[in-house]
Amino acid sequence: MTGETGVFVQSVVRALDILECFEGQLVELGISEISDQMKLSKSTVYGLVNTLVSKGYLEQNVQTKRYRLGIKLFELGSLVYKRMDLRNEAKPFCEELVSKHNATVHLAAHYGDEIVYIDKVDAPGAMIVYSQTGKRAPMHCTGVGKAILAFLGDEALRHLFVKGNLEQYTEHTLTCLDDLSQEMNHVRACGYAIDNEEIETGLRCVAAPIFNHLNQPVAAISVSAPTARLPMENIASIAKDVQGCALQISQRLGYK
Repeated sequence: MTGETGVFVQSVVRALDILECFEGQLVELGISEISDQMKLSKSTVYGLVNTLVSKGYLEQNVQTKRYRLGIKLFELGSLVYKRMDLRNEAKPFCEELVSKHNATVHLAAHYGDEIVYIDKVDAPGAMIVYSQTGKRAPMHCTGVGKAILAFLGDEALRHLFVKGNLEQYTEHTLTCLDDLSQEMNHVRACGYAIDNEEIETGLRCVAAPIFNHLNQPVAAISVSAPTARLPMENIASIAKDVQGCALQISQRLGYK
């Protein structure tokens, strides 16, 4: 077999295709089921499966005689996850948003009761002053913070309220628990958060959450600009781009 990037070894491709048969709810499969999915003879599938078992990529349930994914895949997946650098994975998507919207893009991670900016890309002539890489910021009044907070669950918001961490920064900052609960419901429903002059007067932001391989919200990405350059009527279209980038970054982290 050949492809655009070089030579493909058919047996290797088939072996990898067998592993992909176990995606979704198919925890265990028999030789006949794999054969049907692959449209290959049982003898061919049996040889490939035995090879995968010998290398630890598949294992056989001694009771059912069916096959399931092996521990070797977990070991290799753990190595991939350890080398994942969120900042590096997100960089091209941050630059894409900056280029398309000529605005500042923030990448922030969840850190205790706050968020911390781990990357920031400014468009030429569009520098946002309040934020900088390494700076911490509140969750309840920043776009990236609210995008993460909404998917941490109601208990996380109540925790902030009980600790008195809902400080008012501008006249638009939401500090009432009921108001913020409604806001979190809205964020969960639409999939993105808006900071409408809540951390700094004259600044607006659209953010979307980034999830890890455990489907947990671990970070967020946002587009920020002065309100004059980011009118409310443009929010929906920008949010679509931000959500798209957030999803692609999440998938790079193993999210499904």
